[in-house]
Amino acid sequence: MISIDSSQAHVLSVRLEGLVEKADIQTMEKAFEAAFASQDRVNLIVDMAQWSDMTADAMAADARFEFSQLDKMARVPRMAIISTKQFMQALMSLVHALMPMVDIRMFAPEAMDAAVAFAAERPPIAPAPKPALTLIETGSPSLIAYELDGTISEDDIDTVMPVLNKMFTQQEQVDLLARIKRFHGIVPTLLTNTSLLSAKFTAIGHVRRYAIVGGPGWLGTLTQMMGSMLPISMRHFSAEQEADAWAWLKS
Repeated sequence: MISIDSSQAHVLSVRLEGLVEKADIQTMEKAFEAAFASQDRVNLIVDMAQWSDMTADAMAADARFEFSQLDKMARVPRMAIISTKQFMQALMSLVHALMPMVDIRMFAPEAMDAAVAFAAERPPIAPAPKPALTLIETGSPSLIAYELDGTISEDDIDTVMPVLNKMFTQQEQVDLLARIKRFHGIVPTLLTNTSLLSAKFTAIGHVRRYAIVGGPGWLGTLTQMMGSMLPISMRHFSAEQEADAWAWLKS
């Protein structure tokens, strides 16, 4: 079952216990809608300490619900997860990598008071984000470069994609360079942006080499993994190796 506590205006507390069924997901969905309708930002507490399992139809309903809430994640400053399950720690790391604007922390059941105190705080509203993607002049009709500094938004994609699409129509093969200055994640709605997904599939057939420069440490591992799965030669370079990245693309 799922129980909801919304007694504190800007905090929505969700407790999962025993077997979660489809009706429970529907209850949670109504609570989310009410919370976000009345508050500009909502901190979440998700207590999974007593959760044991979920029915198949509840799992499907939960997946649909979570995808439908992606546009609201930018309005969730903090999320406290109460659990002892190791897979939740791994899942939290993935969520934080994609959406570092959400301060998500895991608490043991005996630290419930600390979790409640964490969620009770209301961080100041972040200033409006500046454009995160800036095109870099390359002097080559078959080489596109850009700098990433911040959180990738829909506006950033609208700025860069026309340039990429135009080059794809003019060049059989292109090379890409991404200079990662600061990566603060992506706007969650981009995860379900069908036009962006379509553009990515189109790029696979046109990109020869892709150099990624700088960024967090895990980006090197991700680049290597993606390069092994795609027909694109991908390499990660440290910020100090940017000259080597340019030389590799032009070779």
